[in-house]
Amino acid sequence: MKRVILSLLLVLFSITIFSQSLLWKVSGKKIKSPSYLYGTIHIQNKKVFAFDDVVIKAFESCDAFAMEILMDEINPDEIKEAMFMDKNTIDEFLTDEQYHILDSVVKEKTGTGMLMYNKMKPFFLSSQLMQMGMEQDMELALDLYFLDKARKAGKSCYGVEKFMDQINAIDAISLEEQVEMLYTGLTDTSSVNSDQQFDELLQAYLNFDMIKIFEVSNDTALPKEFNKAFLVDRNIGMAKNFIKIAKKESLFCAVGAAHLPGDKGVIELLRKKGYTVEPVIFTWEIEK
Repeated sequence: MKRVILSLLLVLFSITIFSQSLLWKVSGKKIKSPSYLYGTIHIQNKKVFAFDDVVIKAFESCDAFAMEILMDEINPDEIKEAMFMDKNTIDEFLTDEQYHILDSVVKEKTGTGMLMYNKMKPFFLSSQLMQMGMEQDMELALDLYFLDKARKAGKSCYGVEKFMDQINAIDAISLEEQVEMLYTGLTDTSSVNSDQQFDELLQAYLNFDMIKIFEVSNDTALPKEFNKAFLVDRNIGMAKNFIKIAKKESLFCAVGAAHLPGDKGVIELLRKKGYTVEPVIFTWEIEK
């Protein structure tokens, strides 16, 4: 489950020749002005905000902005409904001893026991617990920062997928599997801890290491249905909607970095449709 959540945070042709960048210029066919893809990571750590003026100029050159889901237009009730189970509770999938252990771990991390979270889908509980342990130097996560910046600049704003696209992908993992991954992730002391895993992921992101990001996002321990729904199927929709918007307005599109690389990633999907997709090199302005 920890690796799944790390994929969400990114939540990101031959991998051996994939150019290393997070910013990509898209041109050709019926795209009149260059548009851009930017790989984000959904965190508030100031290090991922330290991109130089190359990224800012690309953003400012575009008339429109897009992200995975247009977060400020989602109904809060719809989010709440998607995050909680209708009929089940987490304790139904655990022994009394396991639930007691889980309750103790959650209480240590949040100050509140499992009573508050028992009907939450385990996937979202794992995500919430991981986010709580991360540095929050900035007011907004990176993708929301770009959205706020776009709104203030008066740009047209879009989502390249629907909210339920993500929810349906998450629901491709059965509740039993979600609970098992939640419990194992929080109690298995023999595995690499989530802090170390996140540090490795963050370093890969700052190093523009798309190979590492690609590896993290393709977790073979997960059900094939999840990987297909969460990455492959969503990538297809993202590429399609990117083109649809970019034909009308120059577009700066920020999506999780894990969606960019690979032979079924957004970059390659755009290339297969005949568009030119080129890496744009930039640097970080603070030490990684």
